[in-house]
Amino acid sequence: MEKIFVTGGTGFIGSNLIRELAKKNYRVKALIRNSSNLKFISGYDIETVKGNLRDLKSLEEAMEGCNAVIHTAALARDWGRKKDFYDINVGGTENVLKASKKNKIKFLIHLSTNAVLGEEDCPKAKDENSPYNCRYKYFLSNFWESDMNHYRCSKTQAEKKAISFCRKNNINLTVLRPVWVYGPREFHSGPYYFCKYISSGIRLLQGCKTNKFHVIYVKDLAKIITKIIENPSKGTNIYNIGSQYVPTMDEFWRLFCKYLKVKPPIYLPKFLIYPIGITMEALYKLLRIKHSPDLTRARVAMGYDNNIYDVSKIHKELEFKETSLEKGVKTTVKWWRRNSFL
Repeated sequence: MEKIFVTGGTGFIGSNLIRELAKKNYRVKALIRNSSNLKFISGYDIETVKGNLRDLKSLEEAMEGCNAVIHTAALARDWGRKKDFYDINVGGTENVLKASKKNKIKFLIHLSTNAVLGEEDCPKAKDENSPYNCRYKYFLSNFWESDMNHYRCSKTQAEKKAISFCRKNNINLTVLRPVWVYGPREFHSGPYYFCKYISSGIRLLQGCKTNKFHVIYVKDLAKIITKIIENPSKGTNIYNIGSQYVPTMDEFWRLFCKYLKVKPPIYLPKFLIYPIGITMEALYKLLRIKHSPDLTRARVAMGYDNNIYDVSKIHKELEFKETSLEKGVKTTVKWWRRNSFL
């Protein structure tokens, strides 16, 4: 059986993926750092090996004996240093590619993001052939760039490099561009933050009732990746990954409120909340605060923009039973509560 090398295995998506691979009895070797928390993967029959995306030699040694690579590791957030985004997302991907070549890897899955196509307000679904459009034109972004754009553009560069490298070196590559991922083990993204705020009694939030918000349940994403590993395609293939049904953001949040048993949010108009986001983002940057503020230009914009992607290609080529939005939200809230995160 194939031995699969997984980067980012202790993270939100990676740990759910390892759970699915272990269920299918795949031999898994997970890359971990010295500081990695193994809580979510310690119960699975897998091999762990220490290394770092920034250290090519450690990656080359860690990858020995593997046939396939799933690269999920990334600096995926909207706050941080520009250098770190590019060192990890671009430089780290380059090292994974070089290590794959040295170890004669047959098949590589690169986890990209829908953000490479742009997350600006667009009511029309974007397919895999849509042009790259990673830079959102926030207020003052020509002079003061958003860290969210550093994430988007570094992931765009990483995807381009993966495609170019694998074509040049005859490595079979599948690029996956998930939409907004939610589910158990998520703590650093929109849903968990929303649930923390709304559970504490904060109901006045950014957002509106009409914008579409494309999501994918993390366990569905893990199943898709596993199915692709089971039947790897030749050449280079790119897929947008998301649920077939696209809810409004309000519908999504109201389901969380339903299972939290709290009242739904009251949305503030963008013209009121955007100046607050700009001010908070500026103050945190000026004061060099390492953790992100509750509001930034990017977080405000996300609450009002339509984000829709054409995911028909993956659903036509891959048959799998999709988790309903309601079941996914219910399971997520239940998991957070059972593990005392809410």
